Amino acid sequence: MKRFVLFFSLLLFVFSAKAQFPRLSGQAEISIITIGPGANLYDSFGHGAIRIQDPYLSFDKVYNYGTFDSFQDGFYVKFAQGKLNYRLAIQDYKRFLGNYQAQNRWITEQVLDLTQAERQEIFEFLENNAIPENSYYLYDFFYDNCATKLRDVVRDVLGDKLTFNNDHLTEEKTFRDLIQENTFNFPWWDFGIDIALGAVIDVNATPEEHMFLPDYIMQAYANATITRDGREVSAVKATNKLFESDYYETPKETLSPWMIFSFLMIIVVVFTYRDTVQNMRARYLDFTILFVTGLVGVLVALLWFATDHTATAKNLNLLWAFAPNFIVAFYVAKKNPPAWTRSYVRFLFILLIGMSFIWVFQLQVFSIALLPIMLLLAVRYAFLWVKGLV
Repeated sequence: MKRFVLFFSLLLFVFSAKAQFPRLSGQAEISIITIGPGANLYDSFGHGAIRIQDPYLSFDKVYNYGTFDSFQDGFYVKFAQGKLNYRLAIQDYKRFLGNYQAQNRWITEQVLDLTQAERQEIFEFLENNAIPENSYYLYDFFYDNCATKLRDVVRDVLGDKLTFNNDHLTEEKTFRDLIQENTFNFPWWDFGIDIALGAVIDVNATPEEHMFLPDYIMQAYANATITRDGREVSAVKATNKLFESDYYETPKETLSPWMIFSFLMIIVVVFTYRDTVQNMRARYLDFTILFVTGLVGVLVALLWFATDHTATAKNLNLLWAFAPNFIVAFYVAKKNPPAWTRSYVRFLFILLIGMSFIWVFQLQVFSIALLPIMLLLAVRYAFLWVKGLV
């Protein structure tokens, strides 16, 4: 009797496990959905998801890897540390579509040319991945995000049958180039991103690495093939423009970093000229310069050494935003600072020279808005080098 109960229980378990993944009909389709950029910075890179529809089953869902629990414990700390978990959510297609239509963002669908067995396998893969204990993944902006998942899910199922051809990529681009394609309308955020990200993103991205951006995922699928019965067929059998918009370019902020920093550079040059003529020193100007650059340096150092972000390593912005300045600023503010501070300022000037060579040889590409900052620092450091901190 016990054996019969055990067998019956196992049988029920098997049937219930199968029941959670219904069989798709021959009318089912699987599509890659790409959404264009939006008006906000966090929308500027676009978005992507997978759609599965089956008219026979009255099933039309979107599998969205771009969601997260905003109220999880330590959300902001985890985000800063690079330890934020994103998750796969299943959403109603019409609601999903309407949300992005309301934001006036273009939406394109690429229907994949799959066999019935391949569609079923992808469907079951996604359904299994959406189970709460499987749905979370550690987000990485470049290597594991809502766009790369669209590549990886299909490739995990199809294996070597799926080939992403690369002839649509006609020029080499670094990760920084790819980011700036999407952030040019947000100059202050673009400047902040350039400060936060290190030399590791100034290498040429491989064709596959381009696919951290939804637009490049769409291009990759448009040029991909699937091997079937010994021949290659296009991976996409139909492309549908679900919603079109004349993508508006968000107006650039009127006061760009270049303008503000150029104005500050002029102020520092004027103060330095006055100090030279009058044989004096604006101590609190020097304090402000060192304190601010030191504070930025501390933030850059923390992003490099105290987080799991892969893109913030080897950040040579530390050459101008030198973290010890945060402490030395208080010594420089004194009327009679220690003698070593003069040698320290000379060292800072040498670091600026080193940074210039790094920029020229493209070991790291810095924001163009740093030019007036570098000139500002060079003028003031040169004055302190020659005249001394008196």
